[in-house]
Amino acid sequence: MAATGPLLTAKSRVPPVPASLVPRSRLARLLDGGRTPVTVVTAGAGWGKTTLLAAWVRTARSPVAWLTLDAGDDDPARFWTYLATALSGPAPEATGRALAALAVPSVDPLDVAVPELLNGLADLPRPLLLVLDDLHEVTDRRVTEGLEFLLDHQPAALRVVLAGRAEPPVGLPRLRARGRLTEIGQADLRFTDEEARQLLSAVAGPAPPDGAVPGVLHRSAGWAAGLVLGGLALRDRRQGRPLPAGPPGQEHALAYLVTEVLRGQPAERRELLLRTAPLDRFSGALVDAVLGRTHSAAALAGLQRDGLFVTTVDGEWFRMHPLFRAALLQELTDPELVAGLRRRAAAWFLDAGLPEDAVRALLAAGDHPAAAAALVAHTATFIESGRVGVFAQLGGLLDPAATGSVPLLASLAWAAGVTGRLDRVPGLLDRAEARLRAGAADPGYPGFATTAGLLASLRSVYGTPPDAPPGTALALARRAVDEESDPLLPGWVVARVALGGALLGTGDDAAALAVLETAWRAPAIEVLPAFSRLEVASLLGWCLVRVGADQRARLLLGATAEEATAVESALGDAAASAVALLHAVAAELDQRDGDLRAARRRSARAAELVAVQAHPAMAALVLVSAAAIALRCGEGRAALTLLDRAAEARAEAPPDPGTDARIAELAGQAGAQAAAQTRAALSEPLTERELAVLRALRGDLSLRGIGGSLHLSVNTVKGYAKSLYRKLGVASRAEAVSRGRELGLC
Repeated sequence: MAATGPLLTAKSRVPPVPASLVPRSRLARLLDGGRTPVTVVTAGAGWGKTTLLAAWVRTARSPVAWLTLDAGDDDPARFWTYLATALSGPAPEATGRALAALAVPSVDPLDVAVPELLNGLADLPRPLLLVLDDLHEVTDRRVTEGLEFLLDHQPAALRVVLAGRAEPPVGLPRLRARGRLTEIGQADLRFTDEEARQLLSAVAGPAPPDGAVPGVLHRSAGWAAGLVLGGLALRDRRQGRPLPAGPPGQEHALAYLVTEVLRGQPAERRELLLRTAPLDRFSGALVDAVLGRTHSAAALAGLQRDGLFVTTVDGEWFRMHPLFRAALLQELTDPELVAGLRRRAAAWFLDAGLPEDAVRALLAAGDHPAAAAALVAHTATFIESGRVGVFAQLGGLLDPAATGSVPLLASLAWAAGVTGRLDRVPGLLDRAEARLRAGAADPGYPGFATTAGLLASLRSVYGTPPDAPPGTALALARRAVDEESDPLLPGWVVARVALGGALLGTGDDAAALAVLETAWRAPAIEVLPAFSRLEVASLLGWCLVRVGADQRARLLLGATAEEATAVESALGDAAASAVALLHAVAAELDQRDGDLRAARRRSARAAELVAVQAHPAMAALVLVSAAAIALRCGEGRAALTLLDRAAEARAEAPPDPGTDARIAELAGQAGAQAAAQTRAALSEPLTERELAVLRALRGDLSLRGIGGSLHLSVNTVKGYAKSLYRKLGVASRAEAVSRGRELGLC
């Protein structure tokens, strides 16, 4: 998938093993003999984690999915896209729907993509091994929580190996206590004397001097990188250079790499190594451009062949071992030289159509204005390739002083909104509006008549907190409509959809209908993507059934049916914001026609989808409608859980006494009906996380509040709640607590 950059394929390949590889049968047996679903390999840099695993998986009996992580993967959408793509090689049938869901930036991966991935992997006909290397590079809590959720609900056919420099925060104590974890640490990775002698012989050549070997073994203390350094020194001695006092332990590694490895190389090689060190990764073509030389690809291959801490990731792109890179960067004492190399690399990346790499290189160079300019110039590339989360992440790394461009601030506000980072939206919009008031140049924004119209639309939809004064979102939407006066532009439609949504939030269905009908008839509706057109149709259809215009609603459903089916078929639950309300509209019409079976089916689907993505006020309305239909079908327990969810949504929405009263009325009816229904027996034990969530459900906290108390995101809590409801055989929060008390669980 091009959406995540040119090294996606390389990151999913098992790294090559060095020519000096020493078989480590004792560790291979530990890996082979592990009967646990999770294995963790933890040690500092240079202890041979990657080499061990890369050699081991080459003999694995089951298919292998490998993913090498880096700092750029510290974003949920990017992480799961990489992981699902790595799995798609050995298990393409298990990952298609997850990857489709990940293409929709506004849907949290934990809501759709991770469950789809788990469902796909549950049906695997044979075991599969997943290796995540350099996991220490990923620290975002949203990512590690999602990985913990995967491990808590790990399919039987999947074995996961996690490797990194530190123990990952993914619930290892629970796995350890349940006997589901195998651990390989630094003590295990330490080379034995015999393994060390073999490695020294492989690096230095056969029969190294007996007198030198004991010193190497002692000072390296079994550290793989130290042994390799010692071997290189012994090899240099054979070539006439004096042998130093002995290779270092870890505390002197950087100095040794410079004094004994770098300075022992020919001048041309020293120059090549030093000048490529500022680059995170490099190819022959990139190095040729940055250093103004030729034939760099062959030179880089030679460095790898000779064991000089440069390794290929796919035959074209190379990386430098982090220890060696750190040593070289210490030698580069001219910051302008380093920054210049990175700027030249950025220019090459831009010419090669790789704006993400260019922006990262400019950020590393400290050139935040140039990085901001590159983001502005290539905003469309990020959006069209589905990398909205990456765009938002890069924007968050910019020095605020460099983000004075109003279009960039607006784009970053939009990206933050659609990827769920709502806390960032108001500040970005404040800065953009302040720039406009201060007289900053306004080059306009594609598709909008004015930048002010765009900013008002964004603030109305994404930047209005639940505790804002009543009418705030409505006033902002009206301002956006005043600014967007050209019906040929998409901004004209966007502003009116914002206004229609705000009017619906106030309960003024008739006014919302009038506005949304004008948006639906606008010429610009035809240039919107299918997904966006369906979002407009959804709001319009809901308004139509709310005011009793059933026949017009039927015509609208008929006109959009083919497009809606295609989008939902391609994206599954990730199509939520485009089709959820269309299902709710169809359910209301079926109920009015007396077809309760169809109404129940369509309303249940609408309720599933609003859990994925919907404004809280709209989600509450859809859930109340679904609950009423469930009651008519005699499903009191199902109605209760729908009403519980509606109450949760209402807690995050502006006040609406009418809806609150309707929830209370239906809850009384549903409770009476549910009391007569038989509760299912507990079929499988709850995990510790599920038990913690169950106990928290006894109180008055919302799911968001429970997440805060357990240090989990609200989406993670939803996932655990859904799972424990299934295991307990219940359909609501109240029933879960009651059933848990009966079983002595809470």
